[in-house]
Amino acid sequence: MSSQIQELEPLTLAKGCTMRLFIDKSKPETSPGYNWSEVLYEANEGDVPLVVPAHWHKDHDEIMEVLEGRILITIDGKEKTVIGGDPPVLIKRGEVHSIAFIKGIRTRATERTIPAGTFKALFFQDLLQNKSLPGFFLTMRVFYDGDCYAALPGGFKVVDWVFVTVMGFLARPFVAGKKMEVKYLE
Repeated sequence: MSSQIQELEPLTLAKGCTMRLFIDKSKPETSPGYNWSEVLYEANEGDVPLVVPAHWHKDHDEIMEVLEGRILITIDGKEKTVIGGDPPVLIKRGEVHSIAFIKGIRTRATERTIPAGTFKALFFQDLLQNKSLPGFFLTMRVFYDGDCYAALPGGFKVVDWVFVTVMGFLARPFVAGKKMEVKYLE
């Protein structure tokens, strides 16, 4: 019997920091176990730890789990250190959050979403389609199409929403269009 877990095309986030995306076809598409991303920060000399700036989501929750190493997660202004073996952290829709891997500490962490689906894999493949960190306009278009809102100073979510909506809409004619299908590992 062959494995029901399929790996999507891996993504490079920074030097020494990669993301692998998986889909488990044996699980219902509505299950948080249906798909997930796994980030590995190698922590070798010269590697760049992942830092995800403050943002929030309107339509989905995230479940973050550290498998090894340690990360800093800030949720609505409260910072906590999560280490391998700790229970998963639920980040509810609407909660402003940021994530930082720690320089020099090899870390592997997963992210799952509620509701489940391939939208998060499409989001990451879309954001990193140029094999490097995207420019401002592509980021805004991907955020606009992908349920991600930058948390701007002031803490007014309506301002965040308007900013991403306007900038994302304006960016659409100038950057690549939204990816519609996930790319599997060949």
